[in-house]
Amino acid sequence: MNAESNPILDFATEYVFPAFSELTGTDKIVAFGDQSHKCPVYVPQTPPCTAECPAGEDIRGINRFLNGTDPSDDALKSAWETAVETNPFPAIMGRICPHPCQSKCNRGVHDESVAINAVEQVIGNYAIQNNLKLKGPGADTGKKVAIIGGGPAGLSAAYQLRRKGHAVTIYDANEKLGGMVLYGIMGYRVDRKVLEAEIGRIIDLGVETKMGVTIGKDVTLEQLEAEYDAVFIGVGAQKGRGLPVAGFDGTPGATNAIDFLKSYEVLGDDVPVGKHVVVIGDGNVAMDVARLALRLGSQASIISGVPREEMACFENEYDDAAKEGTTMYFQTGTAEVLGGASGVTGLRCTKMTKKAKGEEGWNSPIPFLRYKSNGETFDVEADMVVAAIGQGTDLDCLGSASSGPWLKVDRNFRIPGREKLFGGGDALKVDLITTAVGHGRKAAASIDAFLKGEAMPEYPYREITKPHKQDMLYFVHTPQAKRSNIEPEVVVGNHDELLVALSPEDALTESKRCMSCGFCFDCKQCVSFCPQEAITRYRDNPAGEKVYTNYSKCVGCHLCSLVCPCGYIQMGMGDGL
Repeated sequence: MNAESNPILDFATEYVFPAFSELTGTDKIVAFGDQSHKCPVYVPQTPPCTAECPAGEDIRGINRFLNGTDPSDDALKSAWETAVETNPFPAIMGRICPHPCQSKCNRGVHDESVAINAVEQVIGNYAIQNNLKLKGPGADTGKKVAIIGGGPAGLSAAYQLRRKGHAVTIYDANEKLGGMVLYGIMGYRVDRKVLEAEIGRIIDLGVETKMGVTIGKDVTLEQLEAEYDAVFIGVGAQKGRGLPVAGFDGTPGATNAIDFLKSYEVLGDDVPVGKHVVVIGDGNVAMDVARLALRLGSQASIISGVPREEMACFENEYDDAAKEGTTMYFQTGTAEVLGGASGVTGLRCTKMTKKAKGEEGWNSPIPFLRYKSNGETFDVEADMVVAAIGQGTDLDCLGSASSGPWLKVDRNFRIPGREKLFGGGDALKVDLITTAVGHGRKAAASIDAFLKGEAMPEYPYREITKPHKQDMLYFVHTPQAKRSNIEPEVVVGNHDELLVALSPEDALTESKRCMSCGFCFDCKQCVSFCPQEAITRYRDNPAGEKVYTNYSKCVGCHLCSLVCPCGYIQMGMGDGL
């Protein structure tokens, strides 16, 4: 019996390859046999990590020093100097920043994002350990700037303005600089010596400070406007929100998270605290309050109005609070603070159920508003209740410069109608600390332009490197370096830092995973793959200019662009022909 003929199989088995012949010149074999009128151009782009960083750090530049792409006698020092161009707090940010940059890292498309935040912590630590100093102030301009608020926005503005040569005086109502980084973030997250070191460097530039001064009471905004050439307002959002239920207002032992955390920073372990502390809220601040209460020897419970999966806190913050002994109540609302003039005796709670489709708030962007009480109540033992349900500003001190609960500024961070007044940070909107740092830097640039009589700075469109434009196959799959957290055997009284930094060696290794998105790192791929031998490498040229294309030889095959791992090469020359 003869099998039926299969034409595809017959063609494959009977195919005869043509004889090989080597061609030269523009007739050489090119990728897929293509030729085109387009030739390569070299286009520096903004890496997505920097585009996503609110402080605007040159993350690619930092890693290029660390991995040896850009030579340096002291890579860690050069990386730190690159970081502090825009952010003077790499050691602080390396501990607490939720690193939105990493979520946009193109390496994450290939395997895992670069551990940018962990590397930042290492270079910040290195600078402190080696007593590195910021570059000195610029030449004196004779101009004076007042800064209201010594938090991250105000300190960032002060730093950048001193670099420009302007005299700077910081006014702050507190006794210590740092704002909510000091008064809202506990020592087990950021050691106070780290704060003092990075803030101290800025003060060492010649920044004058006037502490314990309340604007509107000790000095008015109008007086500052008259005395100084410009004023930056970075008062932050240091006013905690109370719980809008019966029994909260006026009951001893009922307070808000901001006041509780700030009281601890001022009074230390002598701060008044109950034996049974109940925290209302589901964000990171609620976790901080509970963990502080545990360290003060109290029992701690958290009342969350939403299920675990809808809580606003970061996963690691929740896990740490739970491991340390915090009791969690999910889908639980608060109905009343029990007690009286003698203090809190308990908290009356209610079980929450999800609203049905069509009910008011059922699809609200705020998870808590998607739930309602089912009418059932129960009591939780408590002698202290802390509301961690948000924070706001206190702008009464600004008089006519404020027009509501939040400070209003234009795109140059200037208050409309008040030529000398600028603002930034949480006074505009409660956001990340790194966002406040970025506001301070940009506002300082606007103030500098104003003082010089120049046009306000412009921030033109930046092309962001897209992962599909990069040859990811160039990079070997490697896991991201991970930091570890210490799990204290004894929580009470333990305020030691818990995040364990990478070693400098691990940070240098991790930096090699950076793909230098949007800028040549001299991989020599294009030189190796060009079939026309049209690309020449010049080793000693500046960064980004290591290769040169001889367009008289180029046939537009696109191969150099296809094999470029950083997306620096684009087939742009010839567009429109």
